[in-house]
Amino acid sequence: MAARSTCSDSGIALVVVLLLSALVGSVALGLALILSVNHLVVRNLRESAALGYAARAGVEMAAYALDGADWTDVLSGSVQAAASDGPPSGTRRLDGGESLDLGAETNLLNCGVPDACTTSQLQTVTADRPWGANNPTWRLFLYGPLSSFAVFDRAPLAYLLVWVADDGRERDDDPERDGNGPGEPGANVLLVRAVAIARGSARRGFEAEAVRICRAGPAAPGCQPGIGVQSWRDLRWSVP
Repeated sequence: MAARSTCSDSGIALVVVLLLSALVGSVALGLALILSVNHLVVRNLRESAALGYAARAGVEMAAYALDGADWTDVLSGSVQAAASDGPPSGTRRLDGGESLDLGAETNLLNCGVPDACTTSQLQTVTADRPWGANNPTWRLFLYGPLSSFAVFDRAPLAYLLVWVADDGRERDDDPERDGNGPGEPGANVLLVRAVAIARGSARRGFEAEAVRICRAGPAAPGCQPGIGVQSWRDLRWSVP
């Protein structure tokens, strides 16, 4: 009887050990999963915030460059900001190894397809583009690696794209000319859309209006001619 009791106790002890091992393993696996997810969430939040700041900076830099530019040349696409990364077309390599097609990005913004847009596609009335012939035609104006626009202790790994377009309030049916006649709606106003793109095609963007201010000239008391930025809109995409 004593031998049987010993074997029985050993069997029970083995089962208890196995159960405890399974429990400890499950807890350890759960903790590892929680820490992994938490790390991913924190990384995505940090990256999203950094890209958001980069996009807002892009709007401000574009507004500064627009102050000394001919807006008709800008809207026709013949002029880009001086600090831009070559011609406004072709492929660029992101830091994560992905390629970025500037022309395709512009076409997607204008008519929703990566190929060159037709006049009919540009003037198609949609929920986002309800102005028909006065739909904005976006042109790349300022673009390049974020590190090329400022000095950083640790440069963010992002590529900055900033487009400009005529605003939809105008009624001249010419998106390549800023209407500036007396009382003309939308005169001296451009749309600016800035998008910062990082590894994995993560992106954040902002859209705003750039407005010429103090056009009355230096005679106006306290007036400093320049460009004002207004009507900010946050554009959000998923972050991998």
